[in-house]
Amino acid sequence: MHDAVVVGGGPAGTITAGLLAKDHDVVVLEEHASSGLPLQCTGLVTPEAMRICGVSPDILNRIRGADVVFPGGGVLEVRAKGIMAFLIDRPDLDRKLAEKAVDMGAEIRYGVKYAGHKVSADGVSVSTSGGEAEAKLIIGADGQNSGVAMSLGSNLPKEYVRGIQADVRRTSGHEEVMTLRIGSEFAPGFFSWEIPFEDTVRVGLCISAGTGSTPNEHLKRLLKASRIDEGDVISKHAGKIPLGGRPRSYGERTLLIGDAAGHVKPVSGGGLFPIFKAAPILGRTVSESLRDGIATSGYLSKYEKSWKKELGKEFSRGYKIRRTFTRLSDKDLEKIFTIMDRDDMRSVLNGIDIDNPSGIASPILRNPHVGVRLLPIMLRAIL
Repeated sequence: MHDAVVVGGGPAGTITAGLLAKDHDVVVLEEHASSGLPLQCTGLVTPEAMRICGVSPDILNRIRGADVVFPGGGVLEVRAKGIMAFLIDRPDLDRKLAEKAVDMGAEIRYGVKYAGHKVSADGVSVSTSGGEAEAKLIIGADGQNSGVAMSLGSNLPKEYVRGIQADVRRTSGHEEVMTLRIGSEFAPGFFSWEIPFEDTVRVGLCISAGTGSTPNEHLKRLLKASRIDEGDVISKHAGKIPLGGRPRSYGERTLLIGDAAGHVKPVSGGGLFPIFKAAPILGRTVSESLRDGIATSGYLSKYEKSWKKELGKEFSRGYKIRRTFTRLSDKDLEKIFTIMDRDDMRSVLNGIDIDNPSGIASPILRNPHVGVRLLPIMLRAIL
């Protein structure tokens, strides 16, 4: 019997497995034939996320600023003093994290699909396309459609946003600046992005559910607005992102991490930084559970309490910002642009922490020339 079976061989699964494999027998089940494919992430990470990820993925570009385009065409320029984010080779990150997990002693079974599991007083019996696996604990790192998460009952996230992304052949004139667009034309309920690297631009967007349109329809509009020929598309990927968290990240002999647990930044949709912060907490919880020989739901609940202490405040604040944002019309966004289009606000925005974006709200609202004008718009959206 294994100490733990980890379902999912992405970063959430392999980081967790690597941490546990130093002292425990861990096996990872990954349905795809290799790590890192298909690509399901933009690959934009902050310097802090790079510092704590534990490996050194190939860097495609260093982003030092963003042009935020509003519905009427107005642009807010954000320029960081240093590197705002790295665009990394995401498949390379996944492969290196998997290799590190194996080096630490974890076993990864590729091409093996999780089919379900049963929990008993003695352990967990996991059904897979490759047969049965027995373990003391099961860890769900199986993404946005997590079967392990749904084994805990009604455990859906508050919402999903649907996304699409394409790499296209094009040389940007601003290699270290990405373009973000907001508004209903390109990304209703979220935003679009254009991130340059080498002779390519990564173009993508997410949209809220219930818009009556598809991500691909908005991508076509975005490519046209950016004067990109669809014939220049190299590759295209689509998927969805869970936002707002899940009701539970633990159960009897069960723990969740990553998208499976709803560990996603509500404002940006990014999931890597939360994984890097939550994995050590999960690792400690599992080690203590195995040491004490207790794997009840009550015992494992301390995992959720601990990761919420680390990440919960930003998740909660970020989701409140998101819910307010989704209620703003294009007309509201245009008003916000006219209010924010000032040198002192650009200075505030230049210091934004992408991993903790809600921290920017207070200095904006405290500005006597800005807060009093923004507040009525925000209140109308909230109420």
